[in-house]
Amino acid sequence: MIKFLGISICVLFCSLILKEANRQIALILSIVGLSILFLTAVGELSEIINSVMSFAEVSSSVLNYSKLMLKILGITLITQIVCDICRDNGENALASVTGLVAKILIVSLVLPLFETVIKIVGGLVK
Repeated sequence: MIKFLGISICVLFCSLILKEANRQIALILSIVGLSILFLTAVGELSEIINSVMSFAEVSSSVLNYSKLMLKILGITLITQIVCDICRDNGENALASVTGLVAKILIVSLVLPLFETVIKIVGGLVK
């Protein structure tokens, strides 16, 4: 955790200093810092994915729902990063549309799950 915070603080200070002189270089530094943080966290992320997949080995339906959950988590995390970069650079409209597109994509992924739940509830009501 300290490693992540240290990288973040170093990138933040360097970016703040460079913003005054050259905004483009500050943006590139932020993106590089973000990439370093993400690549550093991939090890932790792979442990989470392995744990979820080991839980999901119980049945194929649980495996499908676990894969869906991981896809949605990935979409959410990546979208948050992209939206934050857009907002940091004054592109609020682009950040909002990016967030909206991600939400639409997530709903399209979850629709089969809703269909299954409705069928189950419909079967219980009869």
